[in-house]
This record gives sequence, C-alpha cells and structure tokens, in this order.
Amino acid sequence: MNYADFYSTATGGRQPFPFQERFHHQASERMILKAPTGLGKTDTVLISWLCGRSTAPLRTPRRLAWCLPGRALTEQVALVVEGHVCRLQQARLLGPVRVCRLLGGSVDNDLTLMPDETAVLVGTQDILLSRALNRGYARSPFRWPIDFALLNNDCQWVLDEVQLLGDGLATSTQLAAFREQFGCIGSAPTCWVSATFNPAWLRTVDFAPLAGDIRVIEPDENDLENKVVWARVHAEKQIKRAPVECRMPGGVADFVAAQHRSGTRTLVIANTVRRAVEIRQELEKKTPAEVRLLHSRFRAAERADHLKAALGDLVAEGKIIVATQVIEAGIDLDAALLVTDLAPYSSMVQRFGRVNRYGMQTGCQIHWVDRPLTAKRKAWSEAEVLKPREHEEVCIPYDVGEVEEARALLEGLNSAAPADLPPAAAPPPWQHVVRRADVMDLFDTSSDLGGNEIDISRFVRSGGDRDVYVAWRDWGSGDPSESMSEIDEAELCPAPIGEAKELARKTAFWSWNSLTAQWIRPIPTAIYPGLTLLLHASEGKYAPDLGWSPDSADSVEPIKRIDGTAPEGLKDERKSFVTYRQSLEDHTQQVCSEMRALLDALADLGLKPYRADLETAARQHDWGKAHPIMQATLHNGPEPYAEILAKQERGKAARGHSRPFFRHELASALAMLAIGASELAAYVTAAHHGRVRVSIRSMPGERDTGRDCVRGILEGDVLLACSLGGGFERPATGLTLGVTALGLGKDGGASWTERALRLRDALGPFRLAYLEMLLRAADERGSEKAGKDLK
Repeated sequence: MNYADFYSTATGGRQPFPFQERFHHQASERMILKAPTGLGKTDTVLISWLCGRSTAPLRTPRRLAWCLPGRALTEQVALVVEGHVCRLQQARLLGPVRVCRLLGGSVDNDLTLMPDETAVLVGTQDILLSRALNRGYARSPFRWPIDFALLNNDCQWVLDEVQLLGDGLATSTQLAAFREQFGCIGSAPTCWVSATFNPAWLRTVDFAPLAGDIRVIEPDENDLENKVVWARVHAEKQIKRAPVECRMPGGVADFVAAQHRSGTRTLVIANTVRRAVEIRQELEKKTPAEVRLLHSRFRAAERADHLKAALGDLVAEGKIIVATQVIEAGIDLDAALLVTDLAPYSSMVQRFGRVNRYGMQTGCQIHWVDRPLTAKRKAWSEAEVLKPREHEEVCIPYDVGEVEEARALLEGLNSAAPADLPPAAAPPPWQHVVRRADVMDLFDTSSDLGGNEIDISRFVRSGGDRDVYVAWRDWGSGDPSESMSEIDEAELCPAPIGEAKELARKTAFWSWNSLTAQWIRPIPTAIYPGLTLLLHASEGKYAPDLGWSPDSADSVEPIKRIDGTAPEGLKDERKSFVTYRQSLEDHTQQVCSEMRALLDALADLGLKPYRADLETAARQHDWGKAHPIMQATLHNGPEPYAEILAKQERGKAARGHSRPFFRHELASALAMLAIGASELAAYVTAAHHGRVRVSIRSMPGERDTGRDCVRGILEGDVLLACSLGGGFERPATGLTLGVTALGLGKDGGASWTERALRLRDALGPFRLAYLEMLLRAADERGSEKAGKDLK
C-alpha cells in the first residue's frame, strides 16, 4: 500500500495534500513543519509516524511524545490519534498502540508503560518536559527515572505550537542536542510544528551546530492548486479594533451579546483567567446563547465537561465560548466572531485560526481589544498615555514590547486570512536554557536531607506562568493522617504558583514529604512549580463552573474518598507486600524470564553489549531480600525460616522494617560487588526502584548508635543463604559499607558515587537510565503476572 492510501485509510477517506506526502517521504532526524491553521498539521506528523510503525518498525521509534503548550488540546489530539489507530487496526494495517493523556489531573499519569509497547503520549509541556528532565511534575519521585528513560530513548518528539512553548522550546532543542551528544538507545528524532514559526528560534547554544541539518516542510505552489487548501488560506476574516468599551469585562459582554448571531459560535479570548471569568459572569446575564468557560485551571472532570460542551453541536441560540490562551493551541473550533485581547503577534495569528477555520463561512469578523482590563480597574480614556506600570498591567502576561509590535501590525490590517498575514519576526520566545551540566546533575534524583528537590521550572515554562497542583479532601479536623490515600491525578487542579505562595501565608496547605512519610505544612518559599498541594475541602478556592477561584470561600466537593493506599515514602517497601506469597527463587526466575523476553523484543535497539549485565542484574536484583531484616518483616517473626520470601500477602507481614530506612536493593548491589559483579550490573540493581541513586547517605538517626549504618544496612551484616534460581545458590554473604563512603573505600576501591558517575559519563545519562528502567520493567511485569497467577 502506498502512503496516500495509508493516509486515506487512517482519515476515513481524505487524501493527503502534497506537503503532507513530502513530510513523510523526506523524514529526517530533525524537522520543522510550518503550515497555516486548518491544513492538518496533526495528521501530517501523526499518520507519518503510524505508517512508519506499520511498514518500517525497525526504523521508527516505539513511542511518539506529542508535547502541547496547554491542556485544552490534549484530549482533542488524543481522540484524533485513537480514531486514526482504530481505522488502521480495523483495516489490519496496524498493531496495538496505547494512547496516553499526560496532563495534570490525568489517570494516565501514573500508568506503567513497558518499553516494548507502541504508544502515543499526548501531554502538556509541564508534564512531558519535566519528565524528560528527570523531575516529573504530578509524579512520584521514585518513578522519575522511568519517564526520563522512556522519553529520551526510542522516542520521537513532536513539539506542537512552538511559539507558545517559551522556555520549553529551548529545552526541547537542548535535549535534542544532548541526545545527539550523549547518545541514546534507539533513535529519538524531533519535529517542531507551528503556523507561525521562525527557524532561528531553534538556534540554542548546543543545538546551533545541528540547526543547519533541519528539514523544513511547508505548503508550496502545488498545494495552493488544491481547492481545499486555497479556500482555507484565503478564508474570509475581517479584522478591526474593538470599541473602547471592550476594555472592561462588562463592555466585552455587551458588545458580544449584541454581535453574536444565533446558530453560530462566538469566541472571546482573554489574556488572564480572572478577566475570562469576569467576562463569562457578565455574559450570562445578557444573552440567551449557551456560554462556556475554558481555561487551564480546572480539575480534569470539570475541564473535560466544559471542553466537550464547547465543541459540541450548536444549539439554536448558538454558543459563546470565553477562553484564555488555552484556545490558541490548535483547538478544532470554527467561530464566526472573535473578540480577543491584544497579545504578541504569533499568539494573535493562532487566535485568528479559530475563525472560519475551513473557509466555508461568510461574514466572519475579528475584533481586537487594545487595553484589556479587569473589573477592579476603571477604563482609561482613548487618548490617555499609559504610565510604564499601567502599560505592563494591560499587557499581562506578555512582554510590553511584543504586544506593541503586534498592535503596529494589526492596525494596518483589514483581513486576517492566512494569505494576508505578514510573517512573524519576533525574537526567540525563551530566556533560560538548560545546559549539559544541568542534565548531568538532574540524573541523580536523590533529594537532600530535608526531602527537597531541584527546581526545574525555568526550563519548563516561561516567566511567572508556572503551576502547582492542588487537591481537596475532607479528613475531618486536625492534620491529615499519613495513612490517608495518596492523591489521585483526577483530583488535581493547576494553580498559579504566585497565588499559592501568597495564600500559604494564611491558608493551611499540605504537601507530602517522602523522606519522613508525613504531610507537612510547607512555608511559602518552599513551594516550587509542579508541587502537589492538599487543601481541606472547607478552605474553598475552587468552583466547578469557574475553576480555580482564590477568592471563593465555598466548600469544595472532593473527588475521591480518603481511604486507600498512602503515598510512597523513602522507606516504603509496598512492592513486597502484595496479594500473594512468593519465594525469592520463584520471583527471581520470573523476572529473569521477563528480562529475556524484553531483550528479545527490543533486539533492534542494539542492546547486545549490555545483555549479560542486565541478565546478571535480573538474577541478583532481589538477593538483598535474604537480609534478616527483610525476612523478619515478610515472615513477621524471627528465624529460622522455612523459605526465603520475596513477596508476602498484605496483613501477614510486619507493618514495617525494624530498621526504618532499610533498602533491599542496596544490599543486593553490595553483595554483587563483593563477589565481583560488574559496576553496571550492580548500579542497575541498586537503582531500579528509584530510591538508591548516585548519592548514598545515611538517613536521619541512622548513626545514633555509633555504628556505621546506611539505608538500614549495618557494617558486617550477613545475607542468609538462599537460592536465586537457575542453579544460582548463594551461601551466607557478608556486606561491607566501604563503597558508600566518599573517596576511596576501605579496600582502596572507588566509592559508590564515583562508580555511578563513571557509568553515567561513559554510557551517557539517557542510555544508563534506559538500562536501569529495563530491570524495573522486567520486575514489575513479573510481579504483575504473579499477581494474576497466585492471587
């Protein structure tokens, strides 16, 4: 089957435009797709990748990471992917493909994705870029290395609507450069997509040497000969300045109510959530049309409901959608009227793309508001000159200079059809650039002694547009219990970090400290972007129809009961306490089998040089469970033991280790080094649960006895004799903590940190993370199968 037929099957009968075929046939490691809104940029990239997975799987990465600047488009893109996949599978042209929605509040955030699965990961820049930097927002720290591995190896990246990514755009180019420099497992091509894009924006310091190899694909004269393309490029869109009254929310409401036509869709775009909420509240009083509010600060369920209603079938009176910038990023919405606040030119072009999207309507109009204000300010007169501070206020959240450049361009336009719009000439939309040393430092996910993490927010999103994630629970009175169930993604609402810090001065926010396994009250300065915060339902700050509402005192309806599994702590061993009992020998055999199966399935990735070390790690990864501390916990009693266990049913094991911070995987690694195992096998073993990393230190209180103790292991501890299956019988084996010290160990050998850094530098952080992820994947898959067979 040729590509045109494949494309037609995926889309249900549509033929590709010439530029879409060129994109597929001229694919390279680094590409730019530049095309006007409405010409199918999503289909262009997506169907090309799907075709690659169908016809050339050995050359096409297993994962496609689709990075979007906001949340509103995530569900829409995911639905498009699912539709194309379904049609191709029905035609027997494609195998299984998992489609995941990764955004604050998504149940897919906590999925266990296997490296041999074909998957499309549609997510926001906050989630995807933070995870690609090994500091995943809305994710357990102990799973950060898994995402880091899966997103930087055997994975194609698509950066959509790049003009809105800000500092995230620079991070995308730098990561592409580092994958080239450090090396990765499999291929990791990158494609940047936009209707308004300057290729010079990609020339960050480390990516600049590669920028000359970027292939740019865009519509040309052949495409314009197509009637559909011509109609969309020349779609009727009259544009003019809005009346001065529209500077205020009430004025916008009056104007829109008067201009809106029954049976059509009107779009109002405000630059801030506060202004959007105020306009929506005013509009409801003045029009019989259905009014919907869209912005980024809703919990998942309410956000999905509002988006579905906004994009649904028109009612007789029509629909009026009040939105923020979330509407810019490719939302498939076709409005007849747009009233929009003034924003940088590239953003304005995106907003214009929501009007007469397919060139089929007539009488379509766009009105831009020159000085958008909130209800808390009075409108300035037409002739008044703004003071610098006032000028900054009306431009929030954008740069004054960029907004003024847009004003100068728009004042000379009377048509916003793509063919009539001048090209964008704005400076790069980023300021902060992640560097090589940053990525190397971020490889180690060990928190400090206070449980604090590195703040990567400047590499994820620009300026003050950074979020924390807030959930609401009703746990009665007092402090939240450490046994209360962990926060579910569906409970989370993104909130501006500045507002959260200000509210924290007088409002009882709580955050989970994985070091102490307790809910604590963070001080305002300790609140960082991506942090999950808990509020008592009685504190308010949220309304289902308005979203995040810092002025609201009304109680919030929680989404989930408070009983369930508690959040993970550093000393957590929950993977060993399951619904079944299993011996160490049987569990090890199962993991070894899964490791071999994974390596066979991934044979095309060139993993042969690492196979022996990975199989060694699989065989010995749980050897440390033969430690008397671990066995006493699993058996809930002292020696002698009839068998050495790896898993125990919940309720039949002790509630915790007698040494609180005991880590069996560190004991395994120390035993492996004692018998001469390779540094790679030992590191992968120690690191695969995400708790033992590059740095190993004693936890608070561990040295109070005066004896050397690191992560629950004492100098001279002895592992019990055990069988690890496959004829690998181990006698009682002593442990030494020499490698955990800084500098040379007692035997003159290198320290653990030196060994780990040596591996990181030799293999590169992406390859090393992938190898440790493989052991984790084999372990989790083996445990999952045992859970089904033995329960």
